[in-house]
Amino acid sequence: MNTVSNTVSNTTATATTGNSWLGKLRALALQALNIHLQTCAIMAEAHRRPQ
Repeated sequence: MNTVSNTVSNTTATATTGNSWLGKLRALALQALNIHLQTCAIMAEAHRRPQ
């Protein structure tokens, strides 16, 4: 499990340098995750409210 964590950390460190395609891919993935979490929050709020 540590090997996977180390690999992810190394990839993240590599991707943040410059405007490489990995950096752009990481930015896109973070934006998609952010939108997904916002959507989940909206759906949870709608589900919580009584009809």
